Amino acid sequence: MAYWRMQLHPAEPSESVKGCVESLAAGYIGLDFATDVGDLMRLDRSTLIPGEKDYRLFAHEMGPGDRVLIVAHQYPFALATVNGEYNYILHPSKNIGWFRHSRAVRDVAYYFDWETNPNAWVKTTMTDAISPLRDPSSISYRLIDEWVRAITRKPAAARQ
Repeated sequence: MAYWRMQLHPAEPSESVKGCVESLAAGYIGLDFATDVGDLMRLDRSTLIPGEKDYRLFAHEMGPGDRVLIVAHQYPFALATVNGEYNYILHPSKNIGWFRHSRAVRDVAYYFDWETNPNAWVKTTMTDAISPLRDPSSISYRLIDEWVRAITRKPAAARQ
């Protein structure tokens, strides 16, 4: 199981929360490019600009069971578990969001329900759309670890 963090909004940051809500309610996370680059499973990495290199990892490295910290306006919004393989959609459907590149998710937990005190919210500055978390000492990695432990300690009836 790997950890990731990502933002779920089109190029319009003022729609960050809306993008998160719609995507997670539909049971998906996803991303897209300003122009259609096609299926990320077939895309040559060298054709991507530096800020988009991690997008390819969404297709090639992320997998079922991975945990994804969803960030909105530099704060944690939700934690989701990847529940499906990478999908490329030639024509996006508003039913699952605005993106062409998606993965199904399950077990979505919302940060504001877990940490109800806004003064205690952890700021998680993001400068990209998606990042694999490889450093166990990073703020986002530690946050996911703590959150997963809290979720798994709850009795099954309380998690439903």
